[in-house]
Amino acid sequence: MALALSSVLVLAACGGEEPADTGEDDTGTDEPQTEETEDEGDEGEGEAASGGDLTVGIEAEPTSMDPHNTTDGNSATIQSTMMEGLLRFNENMEIVPVLAEDYDYSDDATEITFYLREGVTFHDGTEFNAEAVKENIDFVRDTDNGMARSSFFSFVEEVIVEDDYTVTIVADEPNSAMASYMAHSSAAFKSVEELNKKLEDPDYNLDREGAVGTGPFQFVEWRDSEHVVVEKFDDYWNEEEAARVDAITFRPVQEASTRVNMLRTGEVDVITPIPTLNAAELENEEDLDLYTGSSTDLYYIGMNFQNENYDDLKVRQAMNHAVDKDGLIAQVLDGYGQVADSAIAPAVYGYAGQSVYEYDLELAQELMDEAGYEDGFEATLWTRNSTEFLSVAEYVAIQLAEIGIDVEVEAYESGTLFDMLDAGEGTDLWIGRWSPGTGEADYGLRPNFASDRVPPNFNNSGFYVNEELDVMFDDAISTPDEDEAMETYAEIQQVIYEDAPWVFLHIPDALIAKGTNVHGIYVLPSGAVHLNLAEIR
Repeated sequence: MALALSSVLVLAACGGEEPADTGEDDTGTDEPQTEETEDEGDEGEGEAASGGDLTVGIEAEPTSMDPHNTTDGNSATIQSTMMEGLLRFNENMEIVPVLAEDYDYSDDATEITFYLREGVTFHDGTEFNAEAVKENIDFVRDTDNGMARSSFFSFVEEVIVEDDYTVTIVADEPNSAMASYMAHSSAAFKSVEELNKKLEDPDYNLDREGAVGTGPFQFVEWRDSEHVVVEKFDDYWNEEEAARVDAITFRPVQEASTRVNMLRTGEVDVITPIPTLNAAELENEEDLDLYTGSSTDLYYIGMNFQNENYDDLKVRQAMNHAVDKDGLIAQVLDGYGQVADSAIAPAVYGYAGQSVYEYDLELAQELMDEAGYEDGFEATLWTRNSTEFLSVAEYVAIQLAEIGIDVEVEAYESGTLFDMLDAGEGTDLWIGRWSPGTGEADYGLRPNFASDRVPPNFNNSGFYVNEELDVMFDDAISTPDEDEAMETYAEIQQVIYEDAPWVFLHIPDALIAKGTNVHGIYVLPSGAVHLNLAEIR
């Protein structure tokens, strides 16, 4: 029953191994290089300043302040300063307690019981207790409420309040990864008062006004395209981890080079992410720190199986062979990445590498000819409108043109693109980036490839259906035998990679930069930046 906990522990333990080519990172370590490492023994070098304001440059506008209605990393980074869950991941992807002091599984892994911390209040003064846990989970999993993360909690059959500070989550079937799910950023809680406002008034905007959590910072304002501001919450329950700065301002800056220049001039203190083109030069700048480390992000080209162009396996294989991933990493990522040899990254527990689709234009064209597409076809490739995504999309379009696939690239703001993919209408090809926040294989694979996860509002935007995989997913998550589960996840990855529902691209390095006067932050392999203990010295 310890699968969920052992899964994240292994992520740190396997750090000394050279990761296989999965597309996200070629650093050879799964253990993040955190800022704390630089600070060891530096007490005499600088005093910790109390207060001050921190400004963070992020790559896009957030989509929501509600963790139950969020699927993007920018929103999650902001929310994590205000919202907390029962558990969370630390910088080594280990599960640590937050609002729960402890938990245990039932013998058959169908139930997980949490023992809650007492004396915690939300920012509005209301009490955090077992009833608040139940109300939040019941609200998000109710599909009538339209939360983007409802499917994430679909494993929950019932939430039982045992007493004021003990709550049991009952799964609809054995689920040995429940602790990992509850450590995900979307499993954070907001005040029951906010839920009641929404239930009483369907027009109440939880995305804008519902950010009432238990975290060290509280919501101040969100001005579109300008900033989101949070400020220190003076009555935070955890004195040891109380906010060190007075406020954090998050500024969406779409153009990567602009973010870098703003860091150089001191307009922002931290930028995430950082373009690879600037990474090497920033490493040598005395006033700036560059972070590089393994991440769980994986870039891919998704394809809509409702489009007959992608019915034939040979076409999908041809597309995989037609894209030079090593060239992409060298030319677009400036070497900061590795080729994807699975549908999940090596930093994800349960990863199993496969034989890479080697770049072979001659073979790719032969496969297209055999599939009856000697002259290719026209395609539309959706992408986010950030520099990083556009560069990948344009590179892929040039490559696919070599086998007659005439690709038109269409760029959208990230929130708009997510809405289009969730709607499941008009989708052809798209550039995707996936990172399982649970740190384990089930959430790395099931949301994108299970038959019951197709749109609307689910991640299987390609409408990929494989009944063999559906059975294997259920077998893996329900077994109490960890070795058996890992064998099944390895088989799942082999089936997916060989069936090629994606063009598997790369895993980028996690890259952020900050001023040398900023301390106390770290980056998870998921790419989320933990800012709660940030301080300026």
